[in-house]
Order: sequence, then C-alpha cells, then structure tokens
Amino acid sequence: MKKPLWIFAHIPKTGGITMRGIIDSNVPSNEIYRYPLHQNQEKMIRSLTSKQKANFRWVYGHCRYGVHQHFHRPYRYITMLRDPVSRVISTYYFICSMPSNGLHNKVKKMSIEEFVTSPDPRISAPLHNHQTRFLSGQNDPDLILAMDNLRDHFTFVGITEMYPQSVFLLNQLQGWKQSHYSKENVTKKRPKRPDISEELTNHIRSMNELDYHLYETCKQHLLQKIKSLSPAEKKNLRNFIKKQD
Repeated sequence: MKKPLWIFAHIPKTGGITMRGIIDSNVPSNEIYRYPLHQNQEKMIRSLTSKQKANFRWVYGHCRYGVHQHFHRPYRYITMLRDPVSRVISTYYFICSMPSNGLHNKVKKMSIEEFVTSPDPRISAPLHNHQTRFLSGQNDPDLILAMDNLRDHFTFVGITEMYPQSVFLLNQLQGWKQSHYSKENVTKKRPKRPDISEELTNHIRSMNELDYHLYETCKQHLLQKIKSLSPAEKKNLRNFIKKQD
C-alpha cells in the first residue's frame, strides 16, 4: 500500500508559516510540494508528472480540502484553527503592514471597523467563516461537510492559542524531534491589545458562528488529547513549553 500524502491546509493568519517551517525542518525539501500562491495553482499541479507526485510526502500552502484529488493516493490532512475574532483582527493589521499585499493601499486607509464591515468581497469573504470554507472545500462555507471532513480526513488539528501544545502533539504523531521553533510572519506593528469595542467583537463573532463551532470542537478535542497523555509525556510537554518561552 502506498504511503499516505500529508497535506497541511494552511488557513491564513493561524500561524501557518511557523508550521511550514517545522515541516521544512523535518522533511527533505524535494519531498514537499509547496502549493503556489497565485491563480495558476490547478494548472501547475496538473503539469506535475506521476513520478513527481509519487515522490512527495507533504503538500502545504493555502490549499482547501480537496487538493488531494490531484495526487491519486491515500492522504491525511492537518490544519491549525484560530479564535475567529483574533484571526480577523490579525488579518487587518497584517494587510496594513504589508505594502506587497494587493489590498494594502485600500485597507491602510480604513479603520478596523470599516475593514470588518466592508462590502468589498475581496475583503469580506475571508472574514466570514473562512476556516469552515477551507475545511469544507467549498466557496460557501458548509459546516456539516467541514465536520464530516474533520472526522474522516483530518488526522491532526492544532489550535493557534495553544501553539506549543499543538506542535508537541504533531511532533509526537510524526515521530519528529521535540525541537525549539521560531515564530514566523508575526505582524510586528499590531498592538498587543487592540482597542476593539464590544459591539465590533460581537459583530465579528456573529459573522463567524460556523467557525466558532469548529474552533471550540477542535479545541476541546486537543485538550482531551493532552489530558490523555501519560505522566511522562505531560512532563515532556511542560518542558517543551518552557523551551518556547
């Protein structure tokens, strides 16, 4: 039986660049297919030869559930989920701080309230249940399908707010060394405690009800995994967390 292809479905602003770095440090570069970040993704995948596809052990990038269909072999997905309010706020400050981003010139003139309520679909779509959209593989987020995919095809789901714990469990799953990792792609100009009104916070929550269901479900599952660790594993986890401080 062919070895499964591992696919990291990197949802934007969930700590995915750091996770890509962890994969890079544990998997030979020629065994990773880096999903291209532009409009010709499908064309580029179709241009790969059967031999190239067979050689890949990992795929990572901003690819939604469904990219496995191009590889014709067993597959397993992993991903990271983030508190939806935190992810939306992070998205705003990231775009404002990145002149190379296609929305930078427009968004930098907006307040965060104007950003969150913008009718521009290029802005609004990624702010509405985008994590559910990724996991369901649909343009319109489908919670039932996303939950089915999680149950059947996602071997691991980490939580951004529990990053060291997530990395520890993934390393354990993969048999990788529990090494220190560096946080990547952190928006330096973002305020540590953005002044966001309760009204706007509630509005973002209402925009992301499906994402919150996914997030809370997966967070509880992760907590249960940690609870089920042996005493020795829990000690190793505590030591690993200390190394990241």
